[in-house]
Amino acid sequence: MKAWLLYTLARLGIFAAALVLLLLLTPMPWYWATIVAALVGLLVSYIALSRLRTQVALSLANRRGAPERDADSDFEDDFVDAADSDATTPVVRPVSKADRHETRGDTDTD
Repeated sequence: MKAWLLYTLARLGIFAAALVLLLLLTPMPWYWATIVAALVGLLVSYIALSRLRTQVALSLANRRGAPERDADSDFEDDFVDAADSDATTPVVRPVSKADRHETRGDTDTD
């Protein structure tokens, strides 16, 4: 069974059990019992379902692909690397696309 489905069913089960217990054992109105059951379910699931929550998070992270590299990221990485290099040697700073277009006189007519 998928981890997210099992986690969801477990949380709903904890909420339902808390709600039934509160409705049967306390003279509390149904709406207050529902609010308290939601809070109890949240706390119990946070403590008891940590391993299952981690599995859900890992499965979601694995479904998402690795981020693609783009020109902006490469420019920023080059800029940081150039700033971190030895200050005694002359450093050629990377030039952004906008700076290159400005020096060549290119205009963007989109």
